[in-house]
Amino acid sequence: MTSAGSRLRDKRCIVTGAAGGIGRAIVFAYANQGAHVVAMDLPEPLEAATWPSDRIAPIAQDLADREMIERTMAEARSTLRGVDVFVACGALKWGTGNFLDLTNRDWDRYIDINLTGTFLTCRAAARAMVAEDICGSIITIGSVNSFMSEPNAAAYVSAKGGVAMLTRGMAVDLGPHGIRCNMIAPGPIDVPNAPSIYEQPKLASEIRREVALQKAGVPEDVACAAVFLAEDGSKYVTGSTITVDGGLSAMIFGGTRDG
Repeated sequence: MTSAGSRLRDKRCIVTGAAGGIGRAIVFAYANQGAHVVAMDLPEPLEAATWPSDRIAPIAQDLADREMIERTMAEARSTLRGVDVFVACGALKWGTGNFLDLTNRDWDRYIDINLTGTFLTCRAAARAMVAEDICGSIITIGSVNSFMSEPNAAAYVSAKGGVAMLTRGMAVDLGPHGIRCNMIAPGPIDVPNAPSIYEQPKLASEIRREVALQKAGVPEDVACAAVFLAEDGSKYVTGSTITVDGGLSAMIFGGTRDG
């Protein structure tokens, strides 16, 4: 998204995990489409990021701190004078090692941040929408790991699977209030870093073999789906999952192409 638009003109949006690749792309896409956005993340990455638009207001938040969540969500609502769209993107990244070696501490961290943190922030946003009679949109960022696993990721996939069902549960309970709740499930997304993990020969070969489009996606691909779910054009979409994975989850055993 490079040209300014008005698909989200004057919508008030909150995005957690906003300093990461996907969260940052969503923040920029929303602002570029005319929204006012509160960008929330841990203090250090939030301070290190640049926010080139006066439509973006950063607020530090730690999803592991329940009292801080309540305080920062209230601050975000006050800053925007309400909330129309909430995106729960903040999460610990993939991988904790083999299930046999999974510690209680790692299990608790993934559930607390990736699932409970999503629940607490979504609940705060939903309560604000109901209180102000706003037919808003709540968007969770799950993963293809919300419905299929891979080695060494039991805690991560459990939390992301929980996010998928949490989203459906919210959709059922909040539908009578006119609030839509949907999940985006990204697949292999090449988040900018140095060097890109998808440039490694083994992973690049796996992508060509197992992804129908034969390439990793970029954060802007997820942001496009997030814009759709935030705008009025998706006003009859709720309880759904948009999978942004290049066709990865469509292939049961992967392709037969040579790597």
